[in-house]
Amino acid sequence: MTTIQKQITLGGSIALFVIPASLVHSVLGETIFYSGEDPTVEIECAPESIRHTCKTIQTRAGFLYEHTITAFLAGLNPDSITELSKLNFYNNVLVVIKNSDGACFLIGNTNESLNFNFNFDSAANPSDRNGSELTISGQLTTSFTFIQIPLVPV
Repeated sequence: MTTIQKQITLGGSIALFVIPASLVHSVLGETIFYSGEDPTVEIECAPESIRHTCKTIQTRAGFLYEHTITAFLAGLNPDSITELSKLNFYNNVLVVIKNSDGACFLIGNTNESLNFNFNFDSAANPSDRNGSELTISGQLTTSFTFIQIPLVPV
């Protein structure tokens, strides 16, 4: 008999790392290997704004996992907009999320990746939320894999 034990963990995620898929050399076990400079972009999101959902979809060919990651990057900073635009240019990305318990997990791999998108809103009123809404999504044949940070050059 197999037992799935009750997990005592906190909800939410505390860190978001985005890696252009074309710059990842390979993923072996719990390690991500890349060529050249470290391609990882850590996005310092607003507290409690990172959300990851993974829905299982049954198809005739098997199961798909529909991932949606949303987050909010507060404020308007020229460097941040430049980096977000680069990620938007790459479009296909892998994502590492660090949860509230400190565990990191990878979504995507060298064969399958997610789509990156961001929308900036300056807000109409000074008291409204000013910043970029990030959406990273896609259907993969895998859910997610626990991973180590940092990445390793090859």
